Amino acid sequence: MGDWVIIQPMTKTSVAVFGSSQATRESPHYNVGVELGAALARRGAVIRCGGYGGVMEAVASGAKEAGGTVIGCTLRWFGESRVPNTQLDEVHEAHDLAARLDCLLKGSRGAVVLHGGVGTLNELLWVWTLLMHDRDEGPESIALLGDHWEALLEFLTARFEIAPPVRELIRIAGTPEEAAAIAWGELG
Repeated sequence: MGDWVIIQPMTKTSVAVFGSSQATRESPHYNVGVELGAALARRGAVIRCGGYGGVMEAVASGAKEAGGTVIGCTLRWFGESRVPNTQLDEVHEAHDLAARLDCLLKGSRGAVVLHGGVGTLNELLWVWTLLMHDRDEGPESIALLGDHWEALLEFLTARFEIAPPVRELIRIAGTPEEAAAIAWGELG
């Protein structure tokens, strides 16, 4: 008889973070990103972010200061106009948006969405859809960081067919610490 091999299920050890690439270092959004990165790193999360400047750089910086690991998932489209930030442990370049989101969500327990633009909104809706359909490649939770998200959720629920159970898949966090706890699965 041959030896038996026990296959362990993949453990979700990452948290995907989405947010603005345009936030300056003086921005309050940047500071929130630094706090979030540190809060996630203290929990042992590998942080997966877009890899460029703004909030993504802030999250990476906070994580590195707290001893964490950060993976940047960049996009080939931006090759001539953006440079990955210097706080990343690894950079993975994706050829399109779908591949970038796959990279961002690989092994992710949860996702945190910070202040951002159209790209951030796209990422939020994509991840929300995966969560709604309970896809294995999606996270198990989404935390929106900041009270400004409530107005968007109210608008979406009033204008689109978003049933209460679907709306309840997303939680709004008031602080970086709360967002990290939601994404890491500490708050049910």
